[in-house]
Amino acid sequence: MITERIALVMLDGEVPERKDDPHYTRQFYKSIQAFANASLKLCEEGKFKKLEQFLKVAFRLFKEGNETVKNGIVDIYLYTLSHSLDQQPNARKWIEPFMPGELRITYAQLHHASSL
Repeated sequence: MITERIALVMLDGEVPERKDDPHYTRQFYKSIQAFANASLKLCEEGKFKKLEQFLKVAFRLFKEGNETVKNGIVDIYLYTLSHSLDQQPNARKWIEPFMPGELRITYAQLHHASSL
């Protein structure tokens, strides 16, 4: 199972220990937000092969992560992507084909829930 610490190492490399964040949760949430922003930038720049690699990392975190890591992927990463996709309808056709199936389903559920 991927914990917040392992996720941080996957996203940022080695991470220093912080006494005010013993489970690395705050650091993880900040890192996953930066990861989402970087994914959007790749989409804007048309770097779809690199974007596909980012989406595979997000999927692995979603699939193998503990509950906090999974929630970070859904609540921060997918929410950030979906918000941007709502603002730029053409971006949806660029990102969705590169999204692994289970992430696409979760994204669709998130998108549907936000439109209710």
